[in-house]
Order: sequence, then C-alpha cells, then structure tokens
Amino acid sequence: MRPFCTDHARTCGEPLAGTAALAERHLFLRWPKGKWRRPRLDAVGLDDALRSALKAASGEGRYVGLVDGAVLELISFPDATRVIARDQRHATELVERWHSGAGLHGEKIPRTILCCTDAKTDACCARYGFPLFKALSAAAPAFGIDILQCTHIGGCHLAPSVIVMPDRQRYGRLAPDMVPEFLATVERGHIYLPCYSGNPALTELEQTAEAAVRHHLKASANHTPVTIESIEMHDETRASVALRFGNQKMHVEAQRRTFPIYNNCRNMDDPPKDKQRWVCELIQT
Repeated sequence: MRPFCTDHARTCGEPLAGTAALAERHLFLRWPKGKWRRPRLDAVGLDDALRSALKAASGEGRYVGLVDGAVLELISFPDATRVIARDQRHATELVERWHSGAGLHGEKIPRTILCCTDAKTDACCARYGFPLFKALSAAAPAFGIDILQCTHIGGCHLAPSVIVMPDRQRYGRLAPDMVPEFLATVERGHIYLPCYSGNPALTELEQTAEAAVRHHLKASANHTPVTIESIEMHDETRASVALRFGNQKMHVEAQRRTFPIYNNCRNMDDPPKDKQRWVCELIQT
C-alpha cells in the first residue's frame, strides 16, 4: 500500500497543537465537486469574470474556496450568511461586494462544519476526509449542524482537516468513531480537545501553550478563555509562557523540536523536510 503524508506525520510524532492558522474571513462558492481542480479556483465551468473576482478576493486575511453543491450559492463566515446567485454574473457582483468588506447581507445559516475532501490537492483529504464527511453528514442533523465538504483549507498532512464556523475552531486527525462526541461538544459551543489545533487568534507558540493548558486542566469550555500574560524567550528553541485560565495562573515551558515532514502526498518520492514545531515540555500551576 502506498504511504500517505498523514500517516507519516503521526508516526514521526508531529504535534497537532499550534497548527490552527486561519483567515479572518471566509467565502465559499457552491460548485460541483466533480469540477474541482488544483488550484481550487481553476475549477471547470467558472467564467473568467467570476474566477478573476474569486482570486482577487483571496488573500490578506481572506480565504476563498469551494464547497460541493449544484446550486450557485455564496456562503460567508464568520457572519454565517448565504446568498443564492441568479447566475455567474450576479455571483461575480456578490464576490466583489464581499471583497470590499460589505458582506453578503444574506440569509443566516446555522453552525457549520467544513470538512476538506479535496483529493485534487492531496490524497489524504480523500482517504481520511471523505469517510469523516460521510460520518458527520449522517449524524449532524440530530445536532442542527450543517456539514459541507470543501476544497483545500491547509493541513493536508494533518487530515482530516476540519473548521467549525462561525466559532473559527480548527481541528485535525478526526476519525469517524469520534463524530458523536465531537458533534455533541460542538453543539455546546465547546472545544473538542482530542483533535484541537489551537486558537487561531494566537501565534504557533501561544497556540501550543494554550492547548497544553486546556489539556492539562481538561478545560474545553470556550467561555473560559486562556489568556497569554507574558512570553520569555530563553533562546531560539526554548521559551516560558505565563498564562491565566480564569483566576488560575499557569506556566508552560516550551521547546522547539524538529520533525521530518511531508506536507503533501505528492512530495513523498523525495526525502522529508525538517520542520521545527513548538512542543510543551512542562506545565506548572
């Protein structure tokens, strides 16, 4: 059986915490999955004006991608709104309006889970993402949560790659047998700690320290934030982070370690590349 980059990342012990980098605004166009291509905005059937508008809207804190579907619809987060376009010309106008910061001003939608199943970008997103998408889709109606399969959102070698909106929570390595507990946790507005990537508002080091504190205290409730109070860099590879969880003060010692990583299955014919990641070594209360 051919190797997969996700399997290699697990085997070498690369941590999940610290990988929650996420754009501030997201826009998705419903477009049939059979027409997806790599790069994602070169999908078959998009006219030149709409494709150009989608590409122009991406970047500088904005992510633009596709979700599977036959109805020409635009979906925006974190405002959690959607608008059905009359045609591609109308969709282009909506994208340009969103790009300007005006938003879609459409119908509100419920909490939504985006699951990457983009096999055009990486084989792991099909191997691990699609079975998870099916499990989520089967269970989600009982929780009042929408499930969408989307194009590449990063983290291929941490597949399945999942984002909960509008909460802006990022997860990796979710397995189908975790789905009932995961959905129940999301429904409560809490963090599912076993597959938590970190708080996207923080740096990688801060995400790693924040996740370590939540795991240490078994604290998943979003309404109790972990606040970063100070960071002391001892050198390029060692740091101390002071945090506060409610009224409780915590200190985390972190070390930068090197992991041999394949970011994508397409690269696995070559040697892995060394990647430095923060790992928490010690937690003191």
